[in-house]
Amino acid sequence: MAKVISLSSSPGRGTPKYAVKEGNFIKDFGMEGDGHAGNWHRQVCVFDVSSMDSMLAEERKACEETYSENITTEGIELHTLPVGTRLEIGDTILEITQIGKAFVKDPTLHTPREVIMHKEGVFCIVLKTGKVIIGDGVRIV
Repeated sequence: MAKVISLSSSPGRGTPKYAVKEGNFIKDFGMEGDGHAGNWHRQVCVFDVSSMDSMLAEERKACEETYSENITTEGIELHTLPVGTRLEIGDTILEITQIGKAFVKDPTLHTPREVIMHKEGVFCIVLKTGKVIIGDGVRIV
């Protein structure tokens, strides 16, 4: 079964995310307290660790120490799902609105984790308010 393996938040855009044990996700807004929340199509960022399978061992280790997405999962290759897919994660329901994002600077200037995120990160909107904790299940609805 797919599950949540980490949760992260940051006070503002462009600032590092820090690990949290639980998150409150608010309909039409995003993760409470996260600087990326708001009225737009990238309220929540979700990343499945299978996206790191092609990385070198030392790159992967560094990435696993510094997850910077709101929700990191294992068990579903999220980046292969179509836009519009709905995910039930804990008590919340998210809808995928975008896969990956454009580079604003030369990709060689990004860390390996950032490169993978730009290619395979999943962005969502919140359809149902709810809490998510580490270990919660993830399923397609």
